[in-house]
Amino acid sequence: MRRQFTDESGVALVMAVWILAFLMLTGSSLVFYAGSGASHAKVSTEDARAVNLAEAGENYARAILYNAADPELSTAVGSGSLTLEGGTVNYAGTYDSATKTWTLVGRGTRPSPNGGSAIDRTVSSKVVVNTTPGSADPAWFYNYSDTLSGCLNISNNANFSAPLYVRGSLCLSNNTRFSGSSLHVGGTLTVTNLSSVGTSLSPIPTVNVSGGCTGGVPNPHPCLSGPVDKVYDADGIITQNPSTLTKPTVDLPYWYQNASPGPKNACTVGSVPGGFDSGAGGTAVPPNPNRSGPVFDLTPATAYSCQTATGRLSWTPGNPGTLVVSGTIFFDGDIQMVNSASAVYQGRATIYSSGTVSLTNNTKLCGIAGCTAGWNTSTNYLVFVVGAPSGTTFTIANTAVYQGGAYVVGDYSLANDAANWGPVIANQLFVANNAGSFIPLTDLPPGSPGYVPGGSSLQNVPNSYTTD
Repeated sequence: MRRQFTDESGVALVMAVWILAFLMLTGSSLVFYAGSGASHAKVSTEDARAVNLAEAGENYARAILYNAADPELSTAVGSGSLTLEGGTVNYAGTYDSATKTWTLVGRGTRPSPNGGSAIDRTVSSKVVVNTTPGSADPAWFYNYSDTLSGCLNISNNANFSAPLYVRGSLCLSNNTRFSGSSLHVGGTLTVTNLSSVGTSLSPIPTVNVSGGCTGGVPNPHPCLSGPVDKVYDADGIITQNPSTLTKPTVDLPYWYQNASPGPKNACTVGSVPGGFDSGAGGTAVPPNPNRSGPVFDLTPATAYSCQTATGRLSWTPGNPGTLVVSGTIFFDGDIQMVNSASAVYQGRATIYSSGTVSLTNNTKLCGIAGCTAGWNTSTNYLVFVVGAPSGTTFTIANTAVYQGGAYVVGDYSLANDAANWGPVIANQLFVANNAGSFIPLTDLPPGSPGYVPGGSSLQNVPNSYTTD
């Protein structure tokens, strides 16, 4: 009996069976986990590739932004898709004008290694636009008359409420009122009839008349503030400092070649009636403006649209109609707007004419509906550059209203209940017959003579990179 309890020969067999079973189970587990790990590695690899594709899309959007002519345009980046090696890339950019911040997004797509749903990854980052404002020649802060001959005449109940700078002499007559914030006259000042510069109740903050006032003794004599010379200065002192401002220069041949749209940069989308030039272009090499184009009606009865990479001019008739403008535009001929046409323009642009510009007969060209003081010049601002060298070349007359600026190589006329809201630079100004002139001081649109545009720089926003 004792030997029976100490015999262990059967235990070895049982242990061998259990060990074999354990090894088989362990081997199966290792095979399972090895296969699972390989599958997971494939998914991780494809996921990483999808992220790389998404980053490529985000970088593509960034490249578009950095090469944009105006990074503050909400359409500067847009959206789209690319097919790269190994997958599909989508890109997009959205702009927050309040904070001047772009959100650039890229999305990468890779097929699933297991035959399931595709792997999509998205990355984004932010870029802020830093802008430096442009600078304008000081003449733009006035209605400016350049000629030293004759007398700038403001007459017949005209109300001139804009700052005025006259290199030559100034004559006010027939119940004219000057009520602008400042008056600078390089020659003499003549005030007759019931006209006046300011009033005793509303004197002018700054009056400078270098040549003195006429009509008294001696003639001329240093102007006196008060009823004698009909000039009312806020501090009672009228200075006689010499005139120092000069008219900015304009380069018509340059803009003839480089305005877009214009004679040398045709519409890439659409067209305008009659085109921008006759095609003759003069005899100079390269061709220069020669006023050979047809008269262009800015607001005809039918719509038109023209667009280039950097500029736009389009018209939709209505009451009022809508004129969309951007960039610098050039017509080698005259421009007109007649017969009660009414337009509200949208955008900021400079429109060149090698000839004349006329806004007449109850026409309205304004930066806001109703031509009210709510006009936002930082959003909507139009400047005409009028290139005809002599005579009255820019005319606003017969109850016409224009909100915008003007640079006139020749002379400017505002008459017969017309109104101009905006700065004017011309050889000579003629203002008469209940006309009114008002001026907002603001940043000018690109292409204006004597204007140096500001710059833009792009800066990555720290810690704005995200991925999901």
